[in-house]
Amino acid sequence: MAVLEETLLVSTLLIVELALLILTVYLLVLTFRETKHREALIDRLITATRTFTRAEYFTIVQEAIGEATQYVYASVTGTKPEDEEEKNNVGRILTNISRASKIGVDIRILLPRDPSRLYMGYMYTNAGAKVKFNKSLLVNELRYMIVDGNTVILGVPEKRGVEEPTRKGHRIYSEGFALILKERFENIWNSSTSISYKDYVQEVIDDITRETPGVSIDYICSVTRLPREEVVAIAHRG
Repeated sequence: MAVLEETLLVSTLLIVELALLILTVYLLVLTFRETKHREALIDRLITATRTFTRAEYFTIVQEAIGEATQYVYASVTGTKPEDEEEKNNVGRILTNISRASKIGVDIRILLPRDPSRLYMGYMYTNAGAKVKFNKSLLVNELRYMIVDGNTVILGVPEKRGVEEPTRKGHRIYSEGFALILKERFENIWNSSTSISYKDYVQEVIDDITRETPGVSIDYICSVTRLPREEVVAIAHRG
């Protein structure tokens, strides 16, 4: 009897070990398949996406605007260029915006609603773009541009912070992704919290003069970073 019980126990243990072995093999197969699918997905993303550095980022933006035939929608930080290289890069982008707007390309740019962004709002507007400001962009570290519904250019800083300049970028050819960002862009653009360039300049001027009656035009220019003639023209408009 004892021998029979021992035999049954051994058989049971063998069955359990066999079941565990089968389960292990099954999990290994699943893991292998998942790895293959993951690798295939990464390959597709690499094919669709190109990563480029800061210098290339500006070049790609310039080219994309120059190649646009329908529209360019961009949400950017709008910080004023300080060094010579940045000024040259921004200058070339403005030139392409001017050329594109003259052939009927709809160019819209969203900027953070902050007085320090008025300078680039002025520059973009003078180049022929439509510009609006929105407070929600102050906490948005993603900079993006959508071109003709099929290309997206993403810009990212090296570290957190809306003041951080764009250091790396990604160009993605995807109508689906472009549509998602376009819907987001249009929701912000058409929001009641978005304000046009000239209206925002007027608002800032009104706020400054309300807080400091009799303040000089030069002081307003120093706050807004706008040319004197621009401040005078908008102030007289109001």
